[in-house]
Amino acid sequence: MNTQVWYEQGNYEAVIDALEQNPDDNQLPILAFSYQKLKQWEKAMSCWNKLIAMDASNAEYYNERGVCKFNMRFKHAIQDFDQAILLEPENPYFYSCRAYIKDKTGDTEGSVADYAQSLALDPTDAIAMNNLGLAEQKLGHTAKARAQFKASDELLGIETIDSRYDTSPIPSHTKEKPRLLWREVKKMISSKSGFLQFWSEFRGKK
Repeated sequence: MNTQVWYEQGNYEAVIDALEQNPDDNQLPILAFSYQKLKQWEKAMSCWNKLIAMDASNAEYYNERGVCKFNMRFKHAIQDFDQAILLEPENPYFYSCRAYIKDKTGDTEGSVADYAQSLALDPTDAIAMNNLGLAEQKLGHTAKARAQFKASDELLGIETIDSRYDTSPIPSHTKEKPRLLWREVKKMISSKSGFLQFWSEFRGKK
């Protein structure tokens, strides 16, 4: 049984079937991510709850549980993202995660502050720049927004787009070209401490 290979191949059903038949605490994270890929949020959250009970100091566990809570429309989902930042205050990805939540729950100014902090920690994150621009645009800060868009596009080596859709990879599956571009730019890599998993799971949010 090679659940990692199945997961990388996108065979999430096989991962779930294998691990549900042969429970293994060491495999709980990949089981939880597989549930999330299939939008089985409640089951995924149950895994993260168990993992947090086993290791309450793991920031990523709280962040991923926050993903589940947000998709299940729990009002207190933000608390898990707060806890992730409390545990790892130097992790730029956690600020980007919380920034998205703040923006979608009406706290656009808070979103701007978190995206700015994320970029202070990782100035090369093109998606954070783009999304900061989108948040600035919502607040009517057109010049600041355009500056962020330009910097983001320059990092990616693409022609600057002055007017764009909300290109965050979190909302529902869409065929809009700008969103597909950003999705391809941020493939799943381990160097971002789970950043891309966050965006991947949130793309199911409607």
